[in-house]
Parts: sequence; structure tokens; C-alpha cells
Amino acid sequence: MSSSFVRYLALGGLVVGLAAIAWTALGGDEAGEDSAASLGAAPVDDPAVIDADAGSVVDGGDAGGATTTVAADAETETTSTAAVEVSISTIVTTTAPPEPIEVLGTADTLTNLDGWLNTDATSLEEIRAANELTVVQFWTFGCRNCKNTLDALGRLYTDFRGQGMEIVGVHSPEFSYEADVDNIIEAAADLGVVWPIALDTDKRNFHRWQEGNIGYWPRVYVIDGDNQIRFDRTGDGRATYEQLYDTVERLLADA
Repeated sequence: MSSSFVRYLALGGLVVGLAAIAWTALGGDEAGEDSAASLGAAPVDDPAVIDADAGSVVDGGDAGGATTTVAADAETETTSTAAVEVSISTIVTTTAPPEPIEVLGTADTLTNLDGWLNTDATSLEEIRAANELTVVQFWTFGCRNCKNTLDALGRLYTDFRGQGMEIVGVHSPEFSYEADVDNIIEAAADLGVVWPIALDTDKRNFHRWQEGNIGYWPRVYVIDGDNQIRFDRTGDGRATYEQLYDTVERLLADA
């Protein structure tokens, strides 16, 4: 084999190699474009761009796209506001009125008393006749639970005394030192009890008003103008005296 033939053979191989490289380069670009198209990638010169701040797609060829988005948001906000207003209206209109205050029975009277303090009245009937409501509490000044109620009664007296309500504290002593009138007068002054006090020294009324084997200090009643009991509770619970206040306020408003 001559050296010239070898040179021609090598040159031919070089040409074929260059042609293969060129073909591969051209075919690869086309394949890349096809692959990009198959994956849904947008061409670089596509007028649609993503507005990263707004978080939406804005049509670069038509500014109306942005306006449409704002209008839709405004309409959604208006609809939401209307829905809230409807919900509030529904809540207001469906609120149930308070339960009526029951009649619990007819009130008794106070008899065989040893006198009255803080008043010129001589009977419960006289006090009831002068008022729309009478709050009657059985208590004794040495009772811790009774003393816990006096601030609430003081507020009641201050707020409603001039509106047709009176309080009567029926003092029914538990111990002998509580039966002494001078001790009652001193304790009433110290505790701020300024409403009428009926002296039930022998606890006759205490036991007659509270039927059964057990009587309670304190026990409080509300008696209306028809001598009907509208409230009856025992103990010194805060909720009890909040309910007492509410009952008096409502009954006076309806009187």
C-alpha cells in the first residue's frame, strides 16, 4: 500500500468525522427544542410573564389582564363583607329573650318580733305597702357567710332604694351574744347595715319561713307588690347576689 493511498484514506476519515460532528450538533439543538416543547416550557420571547409580587400571571400584551384580577378581588371582598353582615344580623335577630321571672309562692309575714332598728315602721306589711319590692334576708351579725353578702346588699340599696325597693334584714341570732340588742346595734354600724332590721330573737320567723329541719343563714327573698315570692336563694355565692340584683332591676322595670 503506497503512502499516497494511506494519506487519502486518513483524509477521508477526517472528513467523515467532521461531518458526523456537525450533524450531531444540528440534530441535538432540534432535539433540545422538541424536548422543551414536550415539557411545556415557554419560549423566551413569550409575552406572558409571571408577576412574582402579585402572585398571578399578567398578560404582557394586554394591560386589561391586571385590571380583571383586581376587579375579581374587589368583588370577592364585597361578597365576603356582605356575608359577615348577614351573619351578624342573624345573630342579633335570633337572640332569645330572658326567661320570665317565676312566682314561687305567697310570702309569709313577720310576727312576734322583739322590735325594729333603722326604721319607724312597725310591721313588714307597712314596709311592703310603701314599696314595689321588698328584699327580705334572714341573717345574724356573727355569721361569716352573712357578712360576705353585705357589700352586694349595700350596692342594691344604693342603686334601687329610691326606685321603690326596700331591704329588711331579719336578724335571727345563732348564739346568745348575737341576741343582745346593743351588740346588734354596734355590729350593724360597723358592717354598714343601714336598712331596716327586724329583731327575730327567738327565731320564730326564721323557722316558719324555712320549713323543714334546717334553716339557713343567709337566706334571701324578693317579694313583689302582690306579696308573691319572685326570688329565693340560700348561701353567699357571688352568682346568687348577681341574680338578685338582676331580678330586682327587671321587676322594677316591669312594675
